[in-house]
Amino acid sequence: MVRPRLIPCLLLKNGLIVRSQRFSVHQDIGNPLSTVKRFSDWNVDELILLDISSEDYHDLRRDDLQQRYHGTTALDVLKAVSQVCFMPLAFGGRIRSLEDIRLRLSAGADKCVINTVAVKDPSFITQAAQRFGAQCIVVSIDVKLHEDGSYEVYTHRGTFPTGWDPVSWAQEVERLGAGEIFLNSIDRDGSAQGYDIALIRSVTSAVSIPVIACGGVGRYEHFPPGILEGGASAVSAANIFHFFELSYPLAKKVCREAGIPMRESSLSSRWLLREPSYTEEERERARERASGIICLPNVLRKSIHAVRWCTRCVYPAISAAPMEFDENGVCMGCRMAEVKASIPASEWRRRCDLLREIFERYRCRDGSRHDCIIPVSGGKDSYFQTHVIKNEFGLNPLLVTYNGNNYTPTGWRNLHRMKEVFGVDHIIYSPSVELLKKLNRLGFIIMGDMNWHAHVGITTLPVRIAVQFKIPLIIWGEHGYLDLCGQFSMDDFPEMSYRDRLEHFARGDEWTYFVGLEGITAQDMIPYQYPSDQELFDLDVRGIYLGNYVHWEANDHGPMVIEKYGFQISPEPFERTYRRMSNLDDMHENGVHDYLKYIKFGYGRCTDHVCKDIRAGRMTREEGIELVRQMDHRKPKDLYRWLEYVGMTEEEFDRIADTFRDPRVWRKVNGQWVKDNIWDEHCGEKVLTA
Repeated sequence: MVRPRLIPCLLLKNGLIVRSQRFSVHQDIGNPLSTVKRFSDWNVDELILLDISSEDYHDLRRDDLQQRYHGTTALDVLKAVSQVCFMPLAFGGRIRSLEDIRLRLSAGADKCVINTVAVKDPSFITQAAQRFGAQCIVVSIDVKLHEDGSYEVYTHRGTFPTGWDPVSWAQEVERLGAGEIFLNSIDRDGSAQGYDIALIRSVTSAVSIPVIACGGVGRYEHFPPGILEGGASAVSAANIFHFFELSYPLAKKVCREAGIPMRESSLSSRWLLREPSYTEEERERARERASGIICLPNVLRKSIHAVRWCTRCVYPAISAAPMEFDENGVCMGCRMAEVKASIPASEWRRRCDLLREIFERYRCRDGSRHDCIIPVSGGKDSYFQTHVIKNEFGLNPLLVTYNGNNYTPTGWRNLHRMKEVFGVDHIIYSPSVELLKKLNRLGFIIMGDMNWHAHVGITTLPVRIAVQFKIPLIIWGEHGYLDLCGQFSMDDFPEMSYRDRLEHFARGDEWTYFVGLEGITAQDMIPYQYPSDQELFDLDVRGIYLGNYVHWEANDHGPMVIEKYGFQISPEPFERTYRRMSNLDDMHENGVHDYLKYIKFGYGRCTDHVCKDIRAGRMTREEGIELVRQMDHRKPKDLYRWLEYVGMTEEEFDRIADTFRDPRVWRKVNGQWVKDNIWDEHCGEKVLTA
């Protein structure tokens, strides 16, 4: 028996995975290697990878990542992906000739997905099937629903009407020799409304070759109808697999519970370990950077794109957060801020009801455990989260804190007052200071981020505590990347996941990388070891973001927690931002850690805060630009505390930091580092020395 399949579909744009909506709005998700490796962990049935780039140039936009590929073309991405892909792989995009198919199959694809070329020259389907075999040729059919209820096939990424109705075109591609059809609803893309069952059924009943249904999945329960009601041989989706922990195994579980005889999905493999092991060659870069052997990363590479900035806020296209711009030059962070501002009070009430349902599902009924875990740093957001969960919803939370040994005196006082002002239990985990010094030093040398331990500790320790104490619900604050760069839609309700932690918070460097360096052991790294997939699955661990359900505006709830709970702000201003109530848990987050972001990408914390305030209507773009001009370039004095802390000289620091300067941002002129600035267009200045 040929079993029905569940197939993730990944969309690539300029080398990054993107979230798609109606084929027109694209938001950067991140590195394809992390996601494909994760699918391999679960023994996924099959994978579809579609390159939707308008030009054949691919760029991860970061040189400080562990998981990266060499080269700048679609084939380079495919070759890198194939190294971590242990499932059948169909690759589509930019296929115009038989030679294009041959190159993709040679680079690691098992099938090729064709679309525009098939409509322009239907005989190409026959030629391709005869040369490579029908099983290699998948024809993608993108369909749009018109107001009169009729369907029409579109090409060129959903922009060009063909005049074909999907049933007639599906019958034609079968007659011409295609082995499979990938049927996608443009209207349902990114809608989270479920499949267009009528469209699927009309096509599957008209052809005998397998049909893969795609477009519209927003919940796991949307998958089964595509097969049971639509008659598809396989169901596919893109966005949903980026949103949740264990997304594929949970989706497969729902399909099997619906009676679909799908192949079981594993949660682990004896041959493919979730945590990567590192070769000596990979570890060598740490020693090279420390000795100054490494020069500028990719210094000879020329980007075909000049650095540009959002036309509404002040974010640059080369950014630490995965950033996408629309056709008007507006970043997705601004666009999603618009969406958030347009949400009516009735919708926030509905979201509040959804949150209440989640709380009631996970609330402890017998008093044997806490109702939930709140990861807290003791900042204003931590106070707001605890206020909402404890005092508005009446839950009994357990607060969990990772102490990275960098608290400001004010931040430390705020943290310790939480258990008193809220009347809650609080676990504060403090790793060995000697270990923290090593991780500070190594994180800086390896990836230009001395706060690797903090990012990973904060996103790992609460999950470890959740598993240990059998508390399945973890409640985070706002989704940082949704807020900063519009990585997701407000309708996606993304949750914390292992992939998100590894790729974005850990920069692709897992805890196993550090074992053996400077005498660090696996036992030393316990607080950074994420629970196994089986433990997460058995307990049904979920890490939701409160900002998806409750209106989140730091400028509003900051003053509230000051007045209501006595929260204290910094008694003196920071050097690299004008805000005084942010990042009090880590004196370096607003200082030297952020200065390194400026070294890498040419902007800093002031830019982050300015963008938030511009979007909130509290500041004009011109006012924001002036603040950025004053603050982003400053070298902070907390650097000297950090240098003494880890035993490094300023000269060593500068030499290593310079190896992380992005050549798309920085260049040397007369021995000085210079870059273009957002205010060039206003005052004619060309460079800013660092």
